[in-house]
Amino acid sequence: MKRLFSVGVILFLVALIGCAGLQPVKQEDLTIQQVVEVPGFTKYQIYDYCKIWVAENFRSAKAVIEHDDRENCCLIGNGIVKYPCHGLECIAKHDWEVHFTMRIDTKDGKFRQTFSNLQLSWPARVDSLGYHPAHRGPIATQGDLAKVKPALLEMTNQIKFAIGTEKKEADW
Repeated sequence: MKRLFSVGVILFLVALIGCAGLQPVKQEDLTIQQVVEVPGFTKYQIYDYCKIWVAENFRSAKAVIEHDDRENCCLIGNGIVKYPCHGLECIAKHDWEVHFTMRIDTKDGKFRQTFSNLQLSWPARVDSLGYHPAHRGPIATQGDLAKVKPALLEMTNQIKFAIGTEKKEADW
């Protein structure tokens, strides 16, 4: 009887934990922002390095950048990255993409990167279960947001690293 009760408790906890990822996303959670300190750089230097990073990391910087204001040190663009799936989940989500708007504002010694308009998309497909239409819409579950957020914030880390590397390589 104790063993049956233990198995029941374990199954209940597994189901409860699995459902946590299906919780709906609040609208305010669909904006991700991070401020990064980069001491020793002017806002214009940081702005230029951010623009170079965008050009080097997206297929076409001209297609990505929607607003380019060097005077006010603000870049706004739209990007697409692959959905960061892992393990068995990639069987179903290998062709998913994350669409987003990225804004970079710079000040002397720091920059702020903001991701908004977070959306998931996948193409239409036909399988043994039938036809599944294409989709593009806001991220709807906490589980998907929890996977996407670290992938986006990694871009911020890459920019910070690139700025530091550029300063070291300036006197080659």
